[in-house]
Amino acid sequence: MQMLYFISLLIPLFTPTTALPSGPDPPVQARPPSGTVDHLNAYCQMSLYNDGHRSGESWSGWPLSYSIDDKDVFNYDAGLNNQCVNIFELNPRLTNAISSFVVTGWCECEFFGRLECQEPLFAAFNREDGSLWDRKSGYYNPDDTIESYRCWYTQREQDFDFCTVTWQGVDPWSFREVHQAKQVVWETGPRWQDVIERRDIGECRTLPDKDSEEWQAISSIVINGCTCNLYSEENCVGEGLGSFGNSGNVIVKDDFSPVFFEKGIKSYMCFFPVGIPTAVRTDFDIGGKPGMPPEVRMGWVRD
Repeated sequence: MQMLYFISLLIPLFTPTTALPSGPDPPVQARPPSGTVDHLNAYCQMSLYNDGHRSGESWSGWPLSYSIDDKDVFNYDAGLNNQCVNIFELNPRLTNAISSFVVTGWCECEFFGRLECQEPLFAAFNREDGSLWDRKSGYYNPDDTIESYRCWYTQREQDFDFCTVTWQGVDPWSFREVHQAKQVVWETGPRWQDVIERRDIGECRTLPDKDSEEWQAISSIVINGCTCNLYSEENCVGEGLGSFGNSGNVIVKDDFSPVFFEKGIKSYMCFFPVGIPTAVRTDFDIGGKPGMPPEVRMGWVRD
């Protein structure tokens, strides 16, 4: 069932690149604020279009409010939680004209075929649909029928069992002197997997023996089933190196950014997944328990 769940979410979108926000609630907003969104982080974000695949007349914004502060603050407005919003109040041209949408972040949104959230159609959580006209089932077709919606804060904890973060290091003998400079040859090296259960969510973590030579360089990180903030400082402090991962599979490679990997990753913190996955998880063994993903190069395993 878990694999079917992830397969059903296979719609391409970028991997998260900004830190997951956390902090106090914002002031109450009368209506959800509109603006340019990126669908890359934990803020509840929505985009509606009258054409397919993010095109045509549109509305984008934050159904549960947002932050205008320089700090990463998840602004959850209780006044907007579960509030019914009629589409014509966002953009009159979208009433009975929505053909595609994107909903991401720590929220779930339900869409309705009549005003004032009557006649439920469907709900969405970290999901994109670029062609509602293809969703016809019998007489039911949600294309050009949406008149209202409501969103509520959730991280869908009930869907989370575990996630894994798998690290691929570099063998000590892969370091060599080239023109009197220390270079790294990306060969088979140590690998280590961190299994993160529900009780571990939001906990600052680090690699074992992180100061040993074989972990001075990391060739890849494979994240399955969660979103993780990576830090170049101890104790998960500082601005961080960004957020990566979702409910599917994400591979962060050494060629993502040379500067990124040269800084070194000293700590990390993982959360319930956000964003839309582009690939199914690869860390399940035959029994559905954590397994080493095949993307990690075969080598010796660090216990």
